[in-house]
This record gives sequence, C-alpha cells and structure tokens, in this order.
Amino acid sequence: MSKRLIGQKPFDFSARVTLQLGRESISSSTVAISELIKNSYDADAENVLIDFHLRSAPLTSTLVIKDDGLGMSLSTLMDNWLRIGTNNKVLIERSEYKNRILTGAKGLGRLGIDRLCKRLVLITKRKGEQIATQLSVNWRKFENTQSSLHEIVHDIYEIDLPIFNKYGHVFSDIEQHGTFLFLIGLKDNWNTDFISTLENELRLLISPYKGLNDFSIDLITRNKESVFKKSINSEEILTAASWQVKSSTDKYGRVTAEFKNNKSGEVVRMAPVDWNKWIKNSGRMPVFGPLKFEFYYIPRDKDSLSKIKLNNHDWKRFMELNRGVRIYRDDFRVRPYGEPTGKGDWLDLGYRRSSSPGAISQGQWKIGPHQIVGAVLISRDSNAILEDQANREGLFENDAFFQMRTFVLKVIEIFENLIHKDLIRTEETDLSEELAKNLQKSEVEFSGALTNLKATFVKQTKGKKKQIPPAKLAFIRLQDFERAKRKHEEALDLYYKALKKEKDKLQAEKDTLSNLASIGILTICFGHEIRNHSGLALENIDEIHDVIIDSQKTGALIESEEIESSAKIIKNSIRYVDNFSKLAINNIKPDKRQRKKINVPSVFDYIFNLMSATLSQMNIRYSFSFVKIKKEDFNVRSYEIDWESIVINFLTNSIWALESKDYNNRYISVIFERVGGTRIKVSFMDSGCGLELGSEDSIFLPMKSSKRDRAGNAIGTGMGLAIVRTHVVDHMAGNVSASASSELGGACFYIEIIQDV
Repeated sequence: MSKRLIGQKPFDFSARVTLQLGRESISSSTVAISELIKNSYDADAENVLIDFHLRSAPLTSTLVIKDDGLGMSLSTLMDNWLRIGTNNKVLIERSEYKNRILTGAKGLGRLGIDRLCKRLVLITKRKGEQIATQLSVNWRKFENTQSSLHEIVHDIYEIDLPIFNKYGHVFSDIEQHGTFLFLIGLKDNWNTDFISTLENELRLLISPYKGLNDFSIDLITRNKESVFKKSINSEEILTAASWQVKSSTDKYGRVTAEFKNNKSGEVVRMAPVDWNKWIKNSGRMPVFGPLKFEFYYIPRDKDSLSKIKLNNHDWKRFMELNRGVRIYRDDFRVRPYGEPTGKGDWLDLGYRRSSSPGAISQGQWKIGPHQIVGAVLISRDSNAILEDQANREGLFENDAFFQMRTFVLKVIEIFENLIHKDLIRTEETDLSEELAKNLQKSEVEFSGALTNLKATFVKQTKGKKKQIPPAKLAFIRLQDFERAKRKHEEALDLYYKALKKEKDKLQAEKDTLSNLASIGILTICFGHEIRNHSGLALENIDEIHDVIIDSQKTGALIESEEIESSAKIIKNSIRYVDNFSKLAINNIKPDKRQRKKINVPSVFDYIFNLMSATLSQMNIRYSFSFVKIKKEDFNVRSYEIDWESIVINFLTNSIWALESKDYNNRYISVIFERVGGTRIKVSFMDSGCGLELGSEDSIFLPMKSSKRDRAGNAIGTGMGLAIVRTHVVDHMAGNVSASASSELGGACFYIEIIQDV
C-alpha cells in the first residue's frame, strides 16, 4: 500500500457561524445588552449609559451604549475585538488598571449585537490619543452568502477630534477615553414593557450584596414626546427584609453561617463546621472551592411593604421581578439562575413549597421563591471548576455544581428550622399576654356579675311584707347550687368519657398508620432485594424449563444435580420473599397492638435475622452486647409492633449510611444496658457516614430527612425517625436522642425507658 500527500487545508468557517453564535445562541436581547455591559466593566469603565433613540418603527430606531473605559487601540480592535473566541481574558484574568477580575472568557459576547440591530458603528479611543478609531459592521453581509468567514471584511476608519454626530457628543479632546456602540436599525420593538424588563435585568446584573461604588449604569429612553432617564440600582430590594442570612465556605472547607433578625436585631451565629461533618458523603472538602451565599427573607407584611414604599397591589409584581436565588460570578450575574419568570428556580424552591404548604408554626414549613431574594457569589479565581456554558445559559452541571446546590439548600433548611423556633417562641409570649388580659377581663366581669346579682336580690326583696329569712334564703340558694353542680358534673363526665373514647380511637388509628408507614419504609429497603430474589427464582425456573424441553427433544436424561441446584435457589428466594410478607402481614394483626411485656433484644434478633441476607450481601457485621443486665431481663411494657418499627427504621438508616463505607469496614453495634434503678437504655451505632452536624434534633421532626441525592435534594420519606420518637416518647414515656458520631465512627441513637419488672 502506498500513499501520497496531495494537499493541506485547515478547518474553515462559513460566514453563517456568526449568526449561529450570535442571534441563534443568545437567548434574548436583554442578555445581549448585558454581555456588552460586561465588556465595559472589563475595560475598567466607571459609568455606562444605555441610550435609546426610539422612532415609530424599530428599524428606524437606534441604541447608543457609551462607557468611559480604557478604550481600544487599533491593534486591540483588530487582533482581539474582531477575533472570535479570543482567549486574552483567560490569559490576563484581571483588568489593566482597576485590577477587576474579567467577566468574559469565551470571546463571543460581541456577536450578540447581531441579535439587536442591522448595523453597528463602533467608535473607541484611548486616553492621550489625538485620534479615534471607528469600525462599521453590516450584519446583513452574513446572511444568504456562501462566503467563508474570513472573506467578509469590515471598514475601519481613523477619525480626527472633535467627534460629533446626530446622537450627540462623542469625543472632543485627547484626555477623553472609552467606547461608543451605535446600534442602528433595532430589530426589537422596545416598548414600555420591554424597557422595564431590560431595566430589571440590568438592576440584577450586578450583585446587590457587594456594592460596586466605581461602576454605575444609567438608562435613557428618548422618543418624540419625552426623554426619561433613570439610574439603575438594587438597594431597595434589601431594605424590605425581615431576616438577613450570610453563609460561606473557606479554603479549608469550613462552613460558617450568620442569621440576623432585622426586626429585633438578634443575631444567631453558627461556629465554623468542617465540610465533612456538615454534609455527609460529600468528601472532606467541597469541590467547588470557597464561596459565599447571602439571602434576604422578605414576607408580604405591612412592615416590608412600607419600607420599599409599595402597596399590596404592587407587591406581587415587585417579587416576580426580584425573587429567587441568583448566582453571581465576580459580581456579575450568571443566567438563568433566579430568572424572574420562574424558569430559573434551580433550587426547586417552588416545588419544595408546594410539597409542604403548611404554615411556619407547623414545623414542616418551606420558604417559597416569592419570599426570598438571594445570591451565591463565586469567582473565576477560587471557583474555576464552576464554568459557564458557551451560550451563557448556565454553569456546567458537574459534581461541583451539585455540591454547591446542596450547600445552599442546607443553609436554607437551617433557616427554615430557625424561623420556626423563633415564631413558636413569639407565639408563646403573645399567648401569655393574651391570657393575662383575659384573666383581668374575667375578673372585672365576675365582679360586675356579683354586683348585678346583689342589686337584683335587693330589688326583689325590698318593700315586700313577708321577707324570707336570710338563713332560709341561703339554704334555698345552696340547694339550687348543688343541683346545678351535679348536672354540670354529670355533663362533664359524659363529655370526658366521649372524649376519651374518641381519643383512644384516634390513637389506635394513628398507631396503625405509623406502623403501616414503617412497613412502607421496610418495603422500600427490601424492594431491591425482593426483586433480586424474585429475579433469581424466575431465571432458575426458566433454566429448569429449558432442561426439560431439551430432554424431550433429544431424549437425553435429565441431570438431577442441575435441577436440584436451580430448585434450591428458587426455594431460598421464595423463602426470602415469604419471610418479608409474613412480617408485613403480622404487623397489622390486632395482637401486635396490645400493650404487654416485650423482650426488646428478641425483637432485634427477629428483625436482624429477617434481613440477614441483605446484611450478608453487603458484608455488614453486627453484634449485640449487654451491660449490667441480662437479655431476659431487658423487658419493656409496650407494643411489639412499636419495637419492630423502631428496629426496622434504625437498621434501614444504617444500611444506607454504610453504603459509602469501605466493604471491610461496615459494622453495627447494639448495646443493651442498665443505667440506674429501673432505667434501661438501648444504644444503636454504626460505622457509616454519620449525621450532619447540627441535625441531631431536627431529624426526629416529621418530613425531615438527612439523606440527599447528588443534586442536594432530600430523599426518603423523612418519617422514619419521627415514627421512632412517637413510639418511644408517646407510647413508652421514654426518651430518644441522637449523636452525630460514635466510637464506631458513624451515628448513634439512644433510647432510654423504664424496665418492666
């Protein structure tokens, strides 16, 4: 075989690529303008002016974008601005004089101008230069052409000072500097609503949490009737907040948080917590690097409305424009996170709220996207792995992104728990004050009633010839009182009997539902194993069937060993499924809900043996030990179904916690001990990932789960440990608690109850 080189040719680009990277990639005109403002920021501008010259038809309108940045030299214009996809901002990273971290790195933002207008005139000048440089770009040259990109050229001019045109003053002396963009023949109809959308986009473009005193944006709208000018700022957003929350991770992976009540001035600070103790199964250090998260809680109440001078009617519109959590890279917004339309709800705050719509006082309250204005602050320097997509429509959803999402959601969850506790405390205070007022009111009413009664008695007896002797009158009144008292007591007795009957009925229903919930949790845990065993059974039934069919076709003898092996696998698999079904069915029998003396270690034996196949497959080793008490003496008067539910929940939690641990380092230890007198204690610990620090109390609340998926969402029912608490506290008058870590390395749960002797 022989081969000969017949030529060499590089990749070439059709001129149409500018349309694909410009008008077809930039999602909206407001985004395109935002990208141009970022360029002004990178050029060390302090002031940017967005100046609309609007006419009756869009194609006769012009947009002028002016900045007082460094401007461009001829070489910079030709080698960088006209070169698509340049990496100069990647190599340099910071601006020339103000040392700003450069916001643009793709080199594609200028192509968004094609989405905005038909023709561009760019005039730029450096400080000290006696001439300015002009570039003219006709975007229609890229339409309906077969030319390559490099074949389409644009006119560049050198212009003497001073420079004026019909849009006003440009440059007049050598000390002036900056860049003017004249976008001629606008493609969009920039009506009032469109301008309002742009205004809000610009107001949110720069982070309101780190004010830039050396960068401002002004917006002017001109038409035949009027000229309207407005400075863009975001300070009004922050004045309406009831709570302010600040949290961060540092370069050592430590997490801090501060919660400030703006009404009371109270500040709650969280001491620095190591990342691996704060969020489990996420490594020793966060992948995303150091960052800050700040948000403001703004409920719709009179105080908040008055601070930002809005009436109730305008509140909805205000929060539609400003709600949610945004991401800012080096103080500039990364879209679409926190998009006002709601499509930027990257934390699923709306879904969390709709899934738990209760009031704050109920404990499962979730903050809604319409109640929060927040920002995650990242940087190219310290969060390089959080990289923008080329179309400016978000970050790459890698492990770092999902870890960041988990971090933000955890801070929000802590705030939700905190504000719930704060509200309960407030409600108790208000109730006490109200009770005091009611008592005072009752005392006044009672005194008034006595006065009226006395006056009535005097009126009825005064002036009568035969007055009833005081002693006889007192006896009659006493008889009336005793008669009324007996009737009242009889009514109360009937009421309390009916109330107790109804309470017992509701308690029985609650207990049944709690244990059915436990069965559901067990079903989830067993579900995967049951499918494995049922799959094995079906597979081996097919093998036996195939052996029989083959023997019928060939006349060969059936190998008994092969049949016996398959039959054994089928039998074991069916026994596994049968054991689980027995547990599920037995748990709803009435005798399981009868209070009696229960030997607790025997229940642990039963459940652990039931799940022995799963424990063996995962190489989870376990041990039971007794301290100052014998197995046969560890008895509690309780419901057997309660203890089965407790063991199931503890065990399923441990299985999940041990999945991430080394195969040879998976242990569970259960300790039964006497802690003094008739007090006995069960300690359940494992070598798993442990609990998130600070969650030791909240995990016993309904709907609270510390299990998270890759995106940071809470998974599981969140009911398991709440059910455990109900069984221990309400049914046994005991105590249940948790520790984030134990001597085995994982979490530990403690139950302390009274021994039944």
